Amino acid sequence: MRDDAMHGGPNAYAACRLTAIEDQSGICAYCEIDIRDNDPMKCHVEHFHPKSDITPAKNWALDWTNLWAVCNGGSNPHAGGAGYFLAPINKNLSCDQHKDRMVQAGRLAASCEGWILNPSAMPAIPSLFSLEKHSGELVPHDLRCAQVVIAGNRHGSTRELVQHTIVMLNLNCDRLAKSRLQIVRTIENAKKRERQQGFNAVDGLANLVQRYFRVRWPGFFTTLLLCLEPAAGQHLHTQGYQG
Repeated sequence: MRDDAMHGGPNAYAACRLTAIEDQSGICAYCEIDIRDNDPMKCHVEHFHPKSDITPAKNWALDWTNLWAVCNGGSNPHAGGAGYFLAPINKNLSCDQHKDRMVQAGRLAASCEGWILNPSAMPAIPSLFSLEKHSGELVPHDLRCAQVVIAGNRHGSTRELVQHTIVMLNLNCDRLAKSRLQIVRTIENAKKRERQQGFNAVDGLANLVQRYFRVRWPGFFTTLLLCLEPAAGQHLHTQGYQG
């Protein structure tokens, strides 16, 4: 589609990308970095299931449930803004760029359903992830993983599925971990200011939730959610949030 200029492919592709971004409220389906500006240097359309799988029964290339707006995974040195690129590239690829590399290396099946989390089947609240606030790295949340069953999981446990997703998408590369760590530090400073202004812990967190969740899904949604627990989860629940 993207290369078929004769039939308007580039325009159709751009429209698909924009619609997917709008459906996802402006964040990458994998790492959750902000892509709402629809900059082609920063984002594109990803097929979770291989787009080459086309049969009379199903065309995965054009199945809307298989199309996701994702960032460029740190692959484009011309993508401006913190978090979008960091050298060396080979260590800082993430999302579908790293996923494809794992498929090519034989470490991940091309039909990856059940081997890594599908964004459409991942519960947001409660999050299956925990955040290491000293490093900005994501890890499985042991208790919640033990309580949640993911349909089609090919691993022995939900925890293994979550951990494998982190590794296959390289969600803890330096580029993303540093971006999360900056958010952690910013929020911790904001909490301190709330205390200095005389707010107790409950009211201070509520103030910050209102600030950070003014847009539907802010960039690094899960990071913000984990930094502002439990107030963020309560706020989203009252807003009728559906992950």
